[in-house]
Amino acid sequence: MLERDVIMKEVADSLGRLEVPADALYGANAARGAENFSGFGPALSAYPEFICAMAKVKRAAALANRRASGLPVREADAIIAACDEIAAGEHWSQFIVPMAEGSGGTSLNMNFNEVIASRANQILGDERTGPIRSNDHVNRSQSTNDVIPTAIKLAAVLLLPGLKSSVGELVSAFRAQAEVSRDVLRTGRTCMQAAQPMTYGQLFDGYAALLEGALRTLERAVDDLQTVPMGGTAIGTGLGRVDGYEAEILPALKESFGFDVRGPSDMFAAMQGTDGFQRLSGELAGLATNLGRIAADLIILSSDAASGIGEIHLPPVQPGSSIMAGKVNPVIPMQVQQVSFQVHGLNGTITMACQAGQMEINHFETVIAQSLFDQFGLLTRATTVFARTCVSGLSIDQDRSYENLASSFGVSTVFLHRLGYEKVAQLAKRSLKEKKSLAQIAIAEGLLAGEGLRDVLKDATRP
Repeated sequence: MLERDVIMKEVADSLGRLEVPADALYGANAARGAENFSGFGPALSAYPEFICAMAKVKRAAALANRRASGLPVREADAIIAACDEIAAGEHWSQFIVPMAEGSGGTSLNMNFNEVIASRANQILGDERTGPIRSNDHVNRSQSTNDVIPTAIKLAAVLLLPGLKSSVGELVSAFRAQAEVSRDVLRTGRTCMQAAQPMTYGQLFDGYAALLEGALRTLERAVDDLQTVPMGGTAIGTGLGRVDGYEAEILPALKESFGFDVRGPSDMFAAMQGTDGFQRLSGELAGLATNLGRIAADLIILSSDAASGIGEIHLPPVQPGSSIMAGKVNPVIPMQVQQVSFQVHGLNGTITMACQAGQMEINHFETVIAQSLFDQFGLLTRATTVFARTCVSGLSIDQDRSYENLASSFGVSTVFLHRLGYEKVAQLAKRSLKEKKSLAQIAIAEGLLAGEGLRDVLKDATRP
């Protein structure tokens, strides 16, 4: 059907009437939000974990209202059924408001209220004049100000397993590379100069441990977000909720989400504060930092042997130049670095938005949400691609790596305790003057048997 032939219907709100497609479940509030904020980023449908979290929050609210006698059983059950459908992946095209909208979350909340009300009335078989209203029933005992931060927090909890899985895959890839390169000698470098001998197994184990540490702190930050302000309504006083709702909402949230959800020690602090989002974003940025620096190392180590280090070969995934035939670039690590830049930029946005909260709430939680979810998405994708198309398939040129070590000043520490710093420094100067490696000078001096250098270097790498 052509767009000009779409059948329309009228919907209304306090500002007046407007037309929406006849099959739309959303109403006037969502339509106005979608129009007002069009072009300011992806719609809600691009963020499935948030849709699921909002559906489950609304489900929990209906359940709590029913248990507190704030909603008739028939209406509450229809709302719950509609929320279950949404959480299962249905009706997502109806969530049309951009995530980073400018109404402090009201457009987001009303998009859900309207869709849930419409669908609940369909379930009751009374679509045209159904008893369930978006504000009076779906939104009962709630406000945008406690629903939206609760849903953002719990959406982050839902996002964590995917990121953990992808980071875990990257960790496993590095551990596997460490196992096969346990005894492969390399030059440990500091300040981009040869420092001391080590192995590639030690390098890759170090990368894995860096990522595991970042993941542990990230998990703690996500756990903090399981404390939510649901029940505080507009500013923390709870005004507007039905009697008994406060005691029922946390158990209902736990039941709907299937994990622990806690209430705050001070509702007013919980309504005002977005510091939990800032901490989580900071930990995501920390993970991005580690990924970016690991990627940079692999780029340097894989620089071509003719003009660079040339110790690692990365899997070729695409031609590297439109003019330099045969050139292959480390595009996957470079993309990981770019993701790191993006994640840090999003962290800056979140920090500014957290600081900009005013009085009893923060009006900028929608841009916090979009930025936070984008951080998760970028890092999940980057770690998966990094593991599968780069790290798991890389190989080491062992001869090149050993040659670089044996011909560098990285062997100097091997002789330090035997000869003393001053003597080794003299040998190093002679090495530069004669254009010979330190190892060659040591063999010439009778300090080392030529065939024994590899064993000496291996012994030096053991902690």
